[in-house]
Amino acid sequence: MRPAALAILALSILLAACEITPRQQCEAPYRAELRTVDAEIRDTREILRRGFRLVPARWEHGVHYCVEPSGFVRLCTAEDGLPMYDKRPISRAAEQAKLTTLAAERERLSRAIAQCALQFPE
Repeated sequence: MRPAALAILALSILLAACEITPRQQCEAPYRAELRTVDAEIRDTREILRRGFRLVPARWEHGVHYCVEPSGFVRLCTAEDGLPMYDKRPISRAAEQAKLTTLAAERERLSRAIAQCALQFPE
């Protein structure tokens, strides 16, 4: 067999292996939304744990707050060279209600993914 024919054959086999199944097509939008909901749940839990929300600082002057890679929040200034934030108060009841709503949405998305699995078994 010629090298060009081998390359075409190999390419067609690789493309067939990478083809998206109907189940994956069904699940894809739900999985993408689920990732977003999971990120929102993590953020909301962190806000509740901290007891305040961090918003980007409007100007560089003065003392602000910086977030360490470990998640620790500390005071900082522009000389630290890190993104700076200001504290904003939260409503614990509103954040808890948001968390409850997000958990219900996560459950709905999980059921939709399970429905795709039933509809398109592999």
